[in-house]
Amino acid sequence: MSLLEPHQTIMRVRPGGYIALAVLVLMLAGCTNNYGHFTKSAEVDLAFRQGDRQSDYQYFYAGRDNMPYAIIGIDRSYTVPSRYWIPFDPESEMLMKMSGNMYGKHTYDPAGFHILDPDGNIIGVWFSSVNFFSVSVDQQNRTVEVLFQNPENSRSMSVGYIKHSNDGEIPG
Repeated sequence: MSLLEPHQTIMRVRPGGYIALAVLVLMLAGCTNNYGHFTKSAEVDLAFRQGDRQSDYQYFYAGRDNMPYAIIGIDRSYTVPSRYWIPFDPESEMLMKMSGNMYGKHTYDPAGFHILDPDGNIIGVWFSSVNFFSVSVDQQNRTVEVLFQNPENSRSMSVGYIKHSNDGEIPG
């Protein structure tokens, strides 16, 4: 065959290759079913900036109380068993002060988001200047893991599980 003649490459796929591909597709499909999401909300943003807390939410922050990485409000029917999320009961002035002094606010403007489960139900609110975050929901065990990149050392950190309060024990 000369370099000027067209040539054809024949690819042969073994049955094991099809099986491996099928397993990979099923694994990826199973993983995506457990993710909730965040929806940017001007209403949530304004509420945090004005110090308006919702009485049906319990509040937590991650980071320092005088310069938090993130603040979340979670429906009271859930608990947050995590050493990273610190519970607090903010008065309006305290919530406004913490929201106004978010870590990284000079790099990225803090923003408010609704936290939604995979079915689109609102389970909480988020306020932060951190740009990379996710929420994983295990509906069978009714837990939610919120992940974000630690802004001080650029490593991802798990910052907590949210467990439905009617499910009994909270994993330690």
